[in-house]
Amino acid sequence: MGSEYTSALEIGIERMRAEHSALLRDGRLWSLRELFSTPDCDIAEYCRDFRPNRFGDEACARVEQFCRERNIWLEAGGVHYNSMTPYLHPGAITAERMTVIGLYNAILFWLNDTVGREKFAHLDPDEQHAAQTAVKRMCRLLEIRATAEDPTPVESATGEFVAMLTHLAQPQWLDRFLASTIAHLRSAIQDQNARARGSLLDVGEYIELRSHVSGMYPAIELCEFGQDRYLPWDDIHRAGVAADLERLQMLTVEIGALMNDVFSFEKECIADLADFNLIPLWLLNNPGSDLPRAVEAAAAVVRDRVTEFRQVNTRVDSHCTRLRPLDPELAQTVAIHATDLSDCVRATWVWQVTTARYKGKSIFAENCVV
Repeated sequence: MGSEYTSALEIGIERMRAEHSALLRDGRLWSLRELFSTPDCDIAEYCRDFRPNRFGDEACARVEQFCRERNIWLEAGGVHYNSMTPYLHPGAITAERMTVIGLYNAILFWLNDTVGREKFAHLDPDEQHAAQTAVKRMCRLLEIRATAEDPTPVESATGEFVAMLTHLAQPQWLDRFLASTIAHLRSAIQDQNARARGSLLDVGEYIELRSHVSGMYPAIELCEFGQDRYLPWDDIHRAGVAADLERLQMLTVEIGALMNDVFSFEKECIADLADFNLIPLWLLNNPGSDLPRAVEAAAAVVRDRVTEFRQVNTRVDSHCTRLRPLDPELAQTVAIHATDLSDCVRATWVWQVTTARYKGKSIFAENCVV
């Protein structure tokens, strides 16, 4: 269980930032590649043959045009977050589906980079109230699938996105996906820092909440939309594959969220002064420790999940081999989804190494500006 937020925790956060400054001055560098690798799996080698979606350039151009025309393009971050879509969904089968996924990501990133959890604490009370009102309106829009009579630019854009998605998606999947997005928005557009919460989550509680805040649940659901191939869960349960496939999904979500915590530590916790991140969370839950040990412990959490992902993925492959003579269509659907999840995990590494979004003065070699 977590603990009450006290002045001692605030002192611990300030000490962490002072340690970070000292590490920069001393030139201390960690290799994220080394931190996330094991003797039998080099993370960079595991991801070496990864390629983003073949429709990526076309889709990114369409998304940027759409957002500029509707006044929801962020000059400071747009190019960086727009580039993520072809990495996270390399399996999307048409430029149209790739573009719709890109619009979704652009809308969520616009919210994140203007009123999301990292920015929320810096808003004044009126701005925070406006942000909370905005997310309520967005959730209502997704529930009724229609915009209000006086839509904001982001609401108008979201209404158009929902109309496109409704035209292309399986209805049952659409219901689940929109509900998942609503759950994400309600947790992401608020101050999740320990001071605002009045308590410190333990590491397990944090990982569970971070998985929802990250948006990774709807992200992996979009894999089904991108392929236009939807998981028949009743059949998957009957075939005895559900437990391993659900675990594979959960690991994909957690790897995406927690690896991002390490890459974005300085952007979130040093530049934006947030503490809702695995590194300070581990540090504050382990009094007497220091930032170097917190970095290594956070990386170990990610590394262990990558190892388990590979193990569970092997079991899912075995299920598919067993199923092919009995139900080839089900076997193919599960195999394709497992491949998409593997691509999401590999994209988490490849895109974050590639993007300039986290680059600057850093204690991580891969984040340093060359």
